[in-house]
Amino acid sequence: MAESFLKRASKKLGEAEGHLKQLNYPESISSSQECIELSVKAMFLLLTSEYPKRHTFKDEEFEELFKRIPEKLRYLDFPRLFLYSKFWGTFYETAKYGDERLGVGPEKLFGKEEAELALKHARECHYAAEVLLNYVKQGA
Repeated sequence: MAESFLKRASKKLGEAEGHLKQLNYPESISSSQECIELSVKAMFLLLTSEYPKRHTFKDEEFEELFKRIPEKLRYLDFPRLFLYSKFWGTFYETAKYGDERLGVGPEKLFGKEEAELALKHARECHYAAEVLLNYVKQGA
C-alpha cells in the first residue's frame, strides 16, 4: 500500500508542477499538499503498518514515528518534513476553496512564491518517502 501511496504522490507532484507552469497557484499548492500528505502516509505505513485517515497528523503520531526512523536515514531530517506536513495541512481547505468567511477566493490568497515553496517541500517529502521505501524493501 505504501508503494501505491507513493505512486499517487508522484502524480500529485506532477500535477503541482503543471499547475505552477500554468500559473494556477492555488491548484499547485493543493496538489503539493496532497503529495506531502500521501508521502507522509506512506512513511507511516512503512514504519508502523498503519496511517492516520485524515488530512493532518497529531504531534503524538509524529513522535511515535520518529522513534522508528532508521538511524541510517536520519540525515533526511524527518522532523523538518513533518513540520512541512503540519504547515501545508493547515492550508488544505483554503487552497481549494479560499476563505469563505472573508469571501476571498484562493487565487487572491496564494501566489507564485507560495506555490513554489509548497512544491519544494512536496519534492523533499516525496524523496524522503521513496528513500525510506527503498530502505525497507532492501531489508536493511
